[in-house]
Amino acid sequence: MNIYKDLEDALYNYASALFPTLAASGRIIFPFQNGPEPATPYLLLDVKRLDAVGREQSSHFVSVDVENNGTSTTLQHYVADVRFEFIGKYDNNTTLGDLAQSMEMNLRTPRGYELQRANKLSLFQYEPIERVKLKRETDMYMYMQLDVEFGFSVQHVFDQDWIGEVHILRGVYSDANNPPDYERVTTLNIPE
Repeated sequence: MNIYKDLEDALYNYASALFPTLAASGRIIFPFQNGPEPATPYLLLDVKRLDAVGREQSSHFVSVDVENNGTSTTLQHYVADVRFEFIGKYDNNTTLGDLAQSMEMNLRTPRGYELQRANKLSLFQYEPIERVKLKRETDMYMYMQLDVEFGFSVQHVFDQDWIGEVHILRGVYSDANNPPDYERVTTLNIPE
């Protein structure tokens, strides 16, 4: 189980459904991959922060499969701060703006909510789009940044030892109100 990979996969699936032409041409990437820069414009998905929030929700019962292997599940919720960076040369400035506005709009549409739900994401809030110019050695580039806070849930499945049955044949209890040799026999049935 890799929580960051699960989150990155969810974000990639979400973004590629919104921008299939960028995805098909390999122009949706993550930072720090040490690869060549794709043709512009492209989308950079940057997970800035991932924090566990609230208390976990753990199953109290063990699920047992046909091979008598037991598992239990724990659900943990996270808040993910994600930056969507649309990057391109200055001459395609309007294209970048259109892509960023499309992303922002789709965060709040029924289709956007459906895609979020399908990828275990839930929109919490987002900041206005920020336009950033960046001069490189060879050309002027433009960045459109959209910072979004998503809720993200992960289910952990753990191997769990379990008890198949319990037999109490005889319980002996002493009671101050009864004679010293008093025995109480208890029968306990635990259903499977």
